[in-house]
Amino acid sequence: MGAGSVKVQGNKVNVEKQFGLLRLELNGMKINDVSEIMGLEKLKNLDALNLSGNEISELKGLDALSNLKQLFLNSNKITDLKGLDSLTKLDRIFLNENQITELKGLDKLTNLQWIELKNNKITELKGLEKLTNLVQLELEENQISEINGLDTLTKLQKLDFSRNQITEIKGLKALTSLHMLLLDHNKITEIKGLDTLTNLGSLYLDNNQITEIKGLDKLTKLETLYLDTNQITKIKGLNKFEKLGLLYLGSNPINIGGKEFTGDLNMMGVENVKNFIKVHSK
Repeated sequence: MGAGSVKVQGNKVNVEKQFGLLRLELNGMKINDVSEIMGLEKLKNLDALNLSGNEISELKGLDALSNLKQLFLNSNKITDLKGLDSLTKLDRIFLNENQITELKGLDKLTNLQWIELKNNKITELKGLEKLTNLVQLELEENQISEINGLDTLTKLQKLDFSRNQITEIKGLKALTSLHMLLLDHNKITEIKGLDTLTNLGSLYLDNNQITEIKGLDKLTKLETLYLDTNQITKIKGLNKFEKLGLLYLGSNPINIGGKEFTGDLNMMGVENVKNFIKVHSK
């Protein structure tokens, strides 16, 4: 017996079992409204639903899917997050490439561990406070200017704020479980506010306006550090890293011995990085 099916524009689409999950793939089917999916409400045991690449503008018609764990809604026309309250078993949701302006509407989804909202129009970090099980939060390419409202998200391991409007590193003190932090392509001028993030293994600060390497002393577990394309002039503040195996400093006006350094500023391999820092740091 099959796991169920739906009809979309007269076409039958079967639920399939993948990786132990009952999954329904409806991506790229020109769906404007969830109500066009005939029989969806009968799929009470559906685990994963992919509605990416459609024309959906409102999150309604999903209430019956109370066992849903994974929801994919990338590349639609969604403007807000209303209509998800009944999906309390969701552990991951993907809403990249929409037109979402606010994070309101996720409060009831306290089992969420992974949220992706890349390439939207979000300006503020309000509405995440109750999502204390979050492990991964990706907000690349939005319009966020200030980091705040994250103090309760102490389980976060990956946080992505790439390509926003952030000018200052702050509001991260409580996120001591972070392993990866992406702050590249912002407007940051100073490295600070990272002292408590002692579990960080990867830090991306490239394509900012940073002038000095400092504020990294406590991050002794760093393995990957991107500082390329900034305004850094001296190699310093890097002597305490024993595990650093990838260091990017290219496209900076590095000055050594009164002259602009013209050699390779991107290093791979722990020993290569150590030797580079030892030779060129001051």
